Amino acid sequence: MTATPGEPRFIVLEGLSATGKTTVAPLLADALGAVLLDTLNARFEPMRRNVDASRNVMARMNFWLMVNYLASDTVRATLATGRSVVMESYFYRTLATHAAMGVTSVPDIDWSHARRPDHSFVLTVDDAVRRQRLDARDEEKNRGYWYQLEADNIHVTREIYAGASIVPVDTTGLRPDGVVKAIVDLLPEGMGQR
Repeated sequence: MTATPGEPRFIVLEGLSATGKTTVAPLLADALGAVLLDTLNARFEPMRRNVDASRNVMARMNFWLMVNYLASDTVRATLATGRSVVMESYFYRTLATHAAMGVTSVPDIDWSHARRPDHSFVLTVDDAVRRQRLDARDEEKNRGYWYQLEADNIHVTREIYAGASIVPVDTTGLRPDGVVKAIVDLLPEGMGQR
């Protein structure tokens, strides 16, 4: 089910690391008067650490699929209050990153059980800029096994995004407020007005 005109909308930002998702998502939510929801509920952090430590790619993918299906319930409940929702990373990121990590059979998303986004955008950036951003992050220097698996195969991540027909937004040369404006301009008229 997707929104009809005038109803609250569910907007998802997808993309590789360092394309601007974490910076842009709260700014976009603010611009739209929407609720910013985190895909990962804090109660799942201990499980996440255990799954990451296992090095079992199928367990990791299924953990993130579970998290997304549960986040979908929160999205539905928030939309029912009349508020739009912005979320950074949802099912497509889970599938794209795990395909790059070696999952050979990526499952279909069961949209009869998950709230389909009304608008999905994949943020992109020139790869040299992305590398500069990654190099500037202290935490990037300490990324481990899973990060490296995807980093070595980001062409697979990009292929999954391309196959999902998500609207691309090139962030190269744009300040965060410019990215927000570019996204708002792609939304139905009136959504960007608070």
